[in-house]
Amino acid sequence: MLKVEQFGVSLGRKRVVSDVAFTAAPGTSVAVLGRNGAGKTTLIRALAGILPAQGRIRLGDVDLGALAPAARGQLIGYMAQDLAALSARLSVLELLVLAQNTHVVGWRARTDTINAAEALLDELGLTALARAMPTELSGGQRQMVGLALALIRKPRLLLLDEPTSALDIANQLHLLEMVRAYTARHGVVTVMILHDLNLADRFVDAALMLDRGTVAAFGPVATLLNRERLAEIYGIDCNIIEVSGGRRLIYPIAASNG
Repeated sequence: MLKVEQFGVSLGRKRVVSDVAFTAAPGTSVAVLGRNGAGKTTLIRALAGILPAQGRIRLGDVDLGALAPAARGQLIGYMAQDLAALSARLSVLELLVLAQNTHVVGWRARTDTINAAEALLDELGLTALARAMPTELSGGQRQMVGLALALIRKPRLLLLDEPTSALDIANQLHLLEMVRAYTARHGVVTVMILHDLNLADRFVDAALMLDRGTVAAFGPVATLLNRERLAEIYGIDCNIIEVSGGRRLIYPIAASNG
């Protein structure tokens, strides 16, 4: 169980995130939603330990805020928007081996770390990319490799900052299918920033809606994404249409507040 209490972040003298609180069970995912500037990326980076924060974040019986960075990194998988790690002159397989040993002084590639990298690539359907260099990959392939890097240490908490940004529709669906399946299969907690409300409605269990750095709402995505709430948070009028397979289509009509 992930439990976040009275969580806040200040950047300089500005309070960017205040009093965030939510819980999430193992095997479930939470979408962080809100307008641009609502504090979504700041929250994710603070949960990952990249930014200093106040408050408590517990994962099961572990107080993550009390851990040293190396120990915290063993429990958290983080995928940033820019994927800077993929600029390294290493193959995909070498990057995954390296990611397992960043906390080890004078490490050498061991058979078990190579096997773990190969197994994860197979699980994600990326075996064909093992020997490829990052510069040879398409945008969608780079995003999938970024996901693999976040997962390689078998984290208990997965934090994804706009994992579908710059992806075409097919790759968005593919990546989120992978994330959902991995989350359920391995019993991790996944928290991710999404901008597409239809993707959130389809692929996550709960929504954490931020408004100017505070929690405007938290709850099951199926009930939280309604016309009234979307008008309040996003300032949009929309229709929500029932479609085949018990799914919904959220269809924005116009900005409701100019």
